[in-house]
Amino acid sequence: MALKLNRMSYAKIEVSRHLRTVEISLTGEFDLGSASLLVGEIEQRLEDGARVFRVDLRNVSFLDSAGVKALLCCLRSVRVRGGRLLLARPSSPVRRVFAALGLDCFLQPAA
Repeated sequence: MALKLNRMSYAKIEVSRHLRTVEISLTGEFDLGSASLLVGEIEQRLEDGARVFRVDLRNVSFLDSAGVKALLCCLRSVRVRGGRLLLARPSSPVRRVFAALGLDCFLQPAA
């Protein structure tokens, strides 16, 4: 399991692998100060051959436009390489932002 922290804003990314799926859990504020952590993690895993990702958003307390952009860029990067990225278990703040932007179709229902 990899753990990355961003000291500029409170953000934590935990990464683990379950069978063929890379599980990524985001905690805290997903904003300009932390968005690049996720993008870098996804890009590295893609280079290593991973193609299935699940991003758990249940513990995201804040999401700004940089966080949304990072999630959408990751979705595109994974899809271009023939993979699949699920945005799962969105917290209330994440659901509100995605709904306001008309992007809630990208979110998986809470499980």
